[in-house]
Amino acid sequence: MTDPDYDRPPVVETVLGVQFEPLGPMRNAHLGAFWKSLGDEWKRVSEAPALPAQMESFTNAPNWGMMSIQFQLTQDVTNRLQIRNEAGDRMIQIQNGRLHVNWLGHEGVEYPRYPKVREQFDSILDRFRAFARREELGELTPNQWEVIYINRIPKATVWHSPADWGFFRPLREHVALSLVHLESFLGEWHYEIPEQRGRLHANFRHVREPDASAKESVILTLTARGGVGGDQNLASLGEGLDLGHETIVISFKELMSDYANNWWGLKDVNR
Repeated sequence: MTDPDYDRPPVVETVLGVQFEPLGPMRNAHLGAFWKSLGDEWKRVSEAPALPAQMESFTNAPNWGMMSIQFQLTQDVTNRLQIRNEAGDRMIQIQNGRLHVNWLGHEGVEYPRYPKVREQFDSILDRFRAFARREELGELTPNQWEVIYINRIPKATVWHSPADWGFFRPLREHVALSLVHLESFLGEWHYEIPEQRGRLHANFRHVREPDASAKESVILTLTARGGVGGDQNLASLGEGLDLGHETIVISFKELMSDYANNWWGLKDVNR
């Protein structure tokens, strides 16, 4: 199946990530040393709290409540470094058990498309593998892949009031009631990627800017993640990332109305 192609996709951030088994010898100092090894392009760094590991499981009672990015944690390494490039359109997130590469959109910058983001992710992951070997931290053993697309859909584009939120097909039958008017909404949907290769999570949020403008947007976050190796039906981390990307972009097109797809310049809205 050919991936949908948009002239003006509403995506404002993408994330490609791998979760791996914690490296026993790794300490906070190694995070700083890895940052320094990246060179002058990556000068801006900040710290964020480390987050616990998260795995997609397929039991009778899956945990569907956690929608944020989750990071592997050990008792010895308590930080996650967020390393931004000079241009401010890329970010590396690294801690013991997790490596993510973000593309960060801002006004006037076109989404570089998945192959370019994937190329940079592969390059950073190769550099971290080499660093781990050089520092005798051990070999990386991936256990989960993750792909995230964050879409910002401002008011006065495909919607003007909550009554128009039917552009997102799962809400089509739920926005109009006879005695009340919808003001805001927060919702999640969870889909199995067949044969339990992973899951797609869709998160719909109505937000207002915190400044005086109080501009309104819908934030639609699509997260695909699944296991690597073991009893999973995936041969490699790369296959998982490709599967996650394909699942997200095709599902985005199918979740949107024809009007919305046309608004963003889908090359063939009937495909």
